[in-house]
Amino acid sequence: MTVSISLSRRNWILLGGLTVVGGGTGIYAATDDDPSRTDRERVRTDTAPLRRRFTSIGQLSDPHWLGFNPNRHGRESVPEPDPQIRVVGIARLPAGRAAAVVGLTAYGFSPGVPEPAPKALEKFLPEHARWLTSPRYDRHITQAVYRGRFHFDPGTNSVYFDTVNPEFVPGVMDPTEPVEPPV
Repeated sequence: MTVSISLSRRNWILLGGLTVVGGGTGIYAATDDDPSRTDRERVRTDTAPLRRRFTSIGQLSDPHWLGFNPNRHGRESVPEPDPQIRVVGIARLPAGRAAAVVGLTAYGFSPGVPEPAPKALEKFLPEHARWLTSPRYDRHITQAVYRGRFHFDPGTNSVYFDTVNPEFVPGVMDPTEPVEPPV
């Protein structure tokens, strides 16, 4: 004997909502190493997520960064439909790399002060940094796919980045590399 089960639209929606909420909290719990700290306090030092997103900036090392939703205040159980994840931090570049980037006259780098860093990152910023920035360089790196600002300090070979929803942008070339003319 076969039994047919029919679910109403309301039950399908309820079932879908429970799956999303249950799945979302499972993923969060699986990645949460210290539940007493918020994402705004949990300084990350892994390079892989940054290298994937900022390949054209150069080889990053010794990073200290945060990834958090500035619109969230605690652990809401229902995820946002379009979360805005702010990725902000500092990393080192190979010797001379920051000077090579800011030396590109086409971008018109000039002195600029980054937005205030989140408290958890303040101790990792170079004390006497002389930050240089360029809106044209920012547009080159982001290609209007995401929002982002990049500040370089040639004295410490550091880059300070402050982005929202950064992602890999295919086709963005390292502006310091010479381009081969077509044959």
